[in-house]
Amino acid sequence: MRKRVRKSFNWIKKNMNKMINRKLLPKEERLSFCIADHGMEVVIPDTVDWIQVMPAFQPFKCDSTAGKETICSIRVIEEPIDIKPDSIRVLKEEADQFGYWFCLMESDNNYIVDILFVEDGVRYHMITDKTFSTATAYVDCKDQYADMIVSLFLMIAFGQSAIQHDTFLIHASAVENAGEGYLFLGKSGMGKSTHSQLWLRYVEGSDLLNDDNPAIRIANDGVVHVYGTPWSGKAPCYKNRKVLLKAMVRLEQALANRFTWKTGVDALTTLLPGCLSMRWNELLYNQMCNLLEMVIDKVKIGYLECLPDKEAALLCYKKTKEL
Repeated sequence: MRKRVRKSFNWIKKNMNKMINRKLLPKEERLSFCIADHGMEVVIPDTVDWIQVMPAFQPFKCDSTAGKETICSIRVIEEPIDIKPDSIRVLKEEADQFGYWFCLMESDNNYIVDILFVEDGVRYHMITDKTFSTATAYVDCKDQYADMIVSLFLMIAFGQSAIQHDTFLIHASAVENAGEGYLFLGKSGMGKSTHSQLWLRYVEGSDLLNDDNPAIRIANDGVVHVYGTPWSGKAPCYKNRKVLLKAMVRLEQALANRFTWKTGVDALTTLLPGCLSMRWNELLYNQMCNLLEMVIDKVKIGYLECLPDKEAALLCYKKTKEL
């Protein structure tokens, strides 16, 4: 792993000079998207079929972001990123058994995201400013994993920049019922998607809104909504819609079904692990915690020890509907 980081440093130092603040070139296309009622711009080479590279973003495409504040702009280029390095520090590095590798680095003025989807594959990079409002990503759009790589880069940039606009992404499965949203949280493999499917099967009128990373936004009047996003994990559920957020429930596998409510610090610690936030950035992290406190004040937070069965779904539905 250290060898990979060292190679990354060498690669970055060798190549970095063309990245941020490039003007729109004649052979580039600017795309506008609306996600959680925020504007997002993506600049790509005009030779790239954006629908093929960004299929999940089709429902979020708009003619322009007029009337919507553009909170982040990402340029996708097909040539190695060239950045002038200052002091580069590794903040986070992780790899899995399938060859996927992720590294987050920080320089004095930027964050650098380095990803590798398969062992011995091509390493791709994204560099952003410290607020994630402007980014440039190097991706070979002919790569068989290009859609996943681009989607990941866009999720990171949008997720962090949105925090500064009363919005955040959360790792959860979201179900809507009677115009209200219910979020199920938990560690990977805890059964979030399974529980959502139980609602779809046994709770009349339920529909899946998002199965991996819905967005939560606090309106100016304090009302909290949950939105569908282009990031829905393995379930192709990409809905450009919002509903009132009714409740958020953390799941824990157990031998019996038992539901309890969480308040105060317990509610905060119930939600925080699922949020896409950077603890290395004090400004973003503090804002994330402030948003969670505002959500807790408006939305009930539950804890469900459960089996993957019908009774668990009906218990959760009954408790949350009693609000």
